[in-house]
Amino acid sequence: MLVACTVSRAAAFITPSLGPSSLRLRPAKCVGKQLPASRTLRQTQAARSLRMKDDNSWVCTTPLYYANGPPHMGSAYPTIAADVISRYQKLQGKDVTFITGSDEHGEKIATTAEGADKAPKEFCDGIVGEFEDLWRKLSIRYDSFVRTTDEKHEAIVREFFQRVWDKGDIYKKDYTGHYCVGCEAYLGDDEMETVDGVEHVCKIHRKPAELRQEENYFFRLSKYQKPLEDLFESRPDFVRPAYRYNEVKKWVEAGVPDFSISRSTISWGIPVPGDAEQVIYVWFDALLGYISALVREGEPATLDTAVKNGWPCDVHIIGKDILRFHAVYWPAMLMSADMELPKLIYSHGFLTKDGLKMGKSLGNVLEPADLLAEHGSDAVRYYFSKGLDFGGDGDFSEERFVNI
Repeated sequence: MLVACTVSRAAAFITPSLGPSSLRLRPAKCVGKQLPASRTLRQTQAARSLRMKDDNSWVCTTPLYYANGPPHMGSAYPTIAADVISRYQKLQGKDVTFITGSDEHGEKIATTAEGADKAPKEFCDGIVGEFEDLWRKLSIRYDSFVRTTDEKHEAIVREFFQRVWDKGDIYKKDYTGHYCVGCEAYLGDDEMETVDGVEHVCKIHRKPAELRQEENYFFRLSKYQKPLEDLFESRPDFVRPAYRYNEVKKWVEAGVPDFSISRSTISWGIPVPGDAEQVIYVWFDALLGYISALVREGEPATLDTAVKNGWPCDVHIIGKDILRFHAVYWPAMLMSADMELPKLIYSHGFLTKDGLKMGKSLGNVLEPADLLAEHGSDAVRYYFSKGLDFGGDGDFSEERFVNI
C-alpha cells in the first residue's frame, strides 16, 4: 500500500517539472578508411528506422554508475526517482524501458582493481553484483541493466565511433592539460580553483588535477557551436530544472572547445578501431550505454536496432556533476552520428551529508544497507521520493527521516 502511495505522490512531486508531454501526469581496421556504404544510404536507413519507433514506447535512464566501489545512497537516490517515474508511466499504459547499469572502464577502475589485486573485469563483476543486490532490496524494477563491458555495448561504440569518424569529426593531436582522475576528464579553468595556495584543484573532488601531456584523438565539439546554440534557443525545456538549463546555456555561449576522446596511458577500455595504442575515453564510451541498453538478447547489436527499440530516450536522470557531459558533449556527439537527441535531461542536486556531496572519494557516504536494515525499503523509498527537493541539493537528516 505504501509503495503505491509513494508512486503517486512522488510522481506528482517530480513529474510536473519535467516538461515534455510524455512526462505529464496525463496519459576490422576502420580509422582513416572510407567504409563501402555511402553516408547517404546510412542516413536514409537511420531515418527509416526512426519512423519505426513505437509511439507508445517510453524510455528513462539513470546514470551508468561508476563501478569503482559499492553503491551508496547518492547512487540509490536517482535510481529511486527513475523507478517511481517509470512505474507511473507504466500505469499510464506506456511500453516502458527503464535503463540503469554500470560504467566499467577507465583509469580509476584499473587503479582500484590493481589495489585489490584483481583484474579490472573481475573487480567490476563484484561491484556490479552489489548494485544489483541493492536494487533488489530497494524494489527497483529496471528493464535493462547494461554494462560497458558487454559485447553488444562494445559493438555499438565501435559503430558510433566510425560514424563520427566518417563525418570528419575526429582527429589526433598532442595535448597538455590538467586531468582529474576522479572526473576522468581534462578540466577547464572554470572547473578548477585555488585552495589554500594550491592551484588547479577540482571543484568537485577537492583534489589537485594532474598536469599531463599525451597524444589523443579529439572530437570536434567546436564544429557544433552553432547547432548547440540553436538547440538551447529552440528547446528551453531540454534541460531541467530551469536554472540548470540557464547554466548549460551559459557554458555553450562561452564557447565549446574540442575534447579528448581517447587515452594512450591506459589499456583498460575499448580500443580505438585501427589504433590499438589508444582506448576510447570513458565518457565517449559510457554515454553510449543508453543506446546499447536498448539492444535485446539475440538481436543484432547495431544503432538501427537500438533506434527501433526506443531511441531517443524520454528522460536522462543525472546528477549536476555530470551535467556538462550529458547536456553539451552528448548532444553534439549524437548530432555528429545523425541520431536523435534525448527529449529531456533532468539534473538533480547532490545528496549531501554534513553539507558536502556524498561520495566514495570524500569518505562521507550514507550506507543504504544500514537504512534498509533498520527501516525497510518502503520507508527509504518514501523519504527519498518525497522528503527532498529533487532539483536542488538535499542534506540528509536522520531526525527528519524518522519524523517525516
